Amino acid sequence: MSHMTTFVPLTKLRPFKDKWRVQVKCLHSWKQTTTYSGDTFEMVLADQWGNKIHATRKRSLMQRIQRVLPIDSWGVIEHITITAAGGQYRTTNYKYKMVIAEDAVLSRSDLNDDRIFLSVANYEEIENADVKKQAFLIDVIGRIHELGDVHTV
Repeated sequence: MSHMTTFVPLTKLRPFKDKWRVQVKCLHSWKQTTTYSGDTFEMVLADQWGNKIHATRKRSLMQRIQRVLPIDSWGVIEHITITAAGGQYRTTNYKYKMVIAEDAVLSRSDLNDDRIFLSVANYEEIENADVKKQAFLIDVIGRIHELGDVHTV
């Protein structure tokens, strides 16, 4: 059993150590294959304070993560490392991303918080945004104006 009893907010995570303990909700997950890192399992996680972070893990640990931390559930992760977030399109606006280590300790959490953690942008912000400054994905809610046949462009 771990001696740590408190959880660190995602905004306090820094690359200088790897013994962090966080309580998070899995918002999204997907599998990704790249030439640089091979097969990975990617996630967007949120903490109880509403902070979001991108998390990644080699596919070898994917089954264990999906079993303990399925989408829309809360869990506790210990022994994670933090690296700089990069890429053309980041999933969150936080400057770091979480790498779940091979020796990570995953467990379920009793926290019950049904928030969906949307960071909705208004359309004026999207239209006026500098593409180079806004290199992360945003949540948008809209409505269908017209529905027609699918066209391949």
